[in-house]
Amino acid sequence: MFQIKICGVREIADVEAVSQSGADAIGWNFFPPSCRFLDPENASTLQIASKAAELGLSQVGVFVNHPIEQILAISARLGIDAVQLHGDESPEFAMQLKEAGVRQLIRAIKLPVESLTVASITKHVEPWISTGAHLLLDSDGGRQHGGTGKTLDWTVVRDWALQSEVRSWTLAGGLNPENIATAIEQSGARSVDTASGVEITRGEKSAALIGEFASIALPLL
Repeated sequence: MFQIKICGVREIADVEAVSQSGADAIGWNFFPPSCRFLDPENASTLQIASKAAELGLSQVGVFVNHPIEQILAISARLGIDAVQLHGDESPEFAMQLKEAGVRQLIRAIKLPVESLTVASITKHVEPWISTGAHLLLDSDGGRQHGGTGKTLDWTVVRDWALQSEVRSWTLAGGLNPENIATAIEQSGARSVDTASGVEITRGEKSAALIGEFASIALPLL
C-alpha cells in the first residue's frame, strides 16, 4: 500500500505538487457534498487522472454510499487503482465489489476522537478483517464523512496495532506538517493520509504544505 496519500486533489497543478513532494498516492473525492468533490463526469477530471497516471501516482477513488455499478464505471473511466469506501458500506458490500473485479480495496474505519480505546478500535475493525480490505483509521467526521481536521489518540492506535493481527494499515485524521512527526512516532504508522492538513482554505491545496508534509513524513515511514 502507499506511504503517503494526499486526498481531495482537484487541480493538475496539485497533482504535480504531489508528485514532486515524493508522496506516492493521490485521492479523488467523489462525494458531492464535500468541498473537495471531483465530478467524475467532467472532461477535466479525466485530464487530471491521466496526469496522475503519467506521473506514476497510485490513484484512489473515495466513494461514499455509491452503488456498485457506479463505482465500477467511474473506476474504469478514470483508471483508478484502488477503491476507498468511506460511507456506511457493509463488509458484504465490499465482498461484492471484490467479486466484481475490484482488486485493491480500502476501508475507512471512522473512530471516535474522544475516549478512544483499544477495544473500541477492535470493535470497528473486526468485521472488516475477513474482507481483506486495507484499513484506513480516520476520525469520525459524522455526516461530512471525513475531512474535519480532527485527530485520533495516536498512543491508543499504537497499543491497538501492537495487539492486532492487522499488519498493514493507514493513519488519517487531522494530519498536517506540524503534527505528522509526532503522529508517526506515537502511532507507529507506516502509511499516512491527509486532506485538510495541506490546504490553505477548505478544499484548496497548498504545494508548499504538501511538500513540507511529505518531506517530514517520508524519512519516518
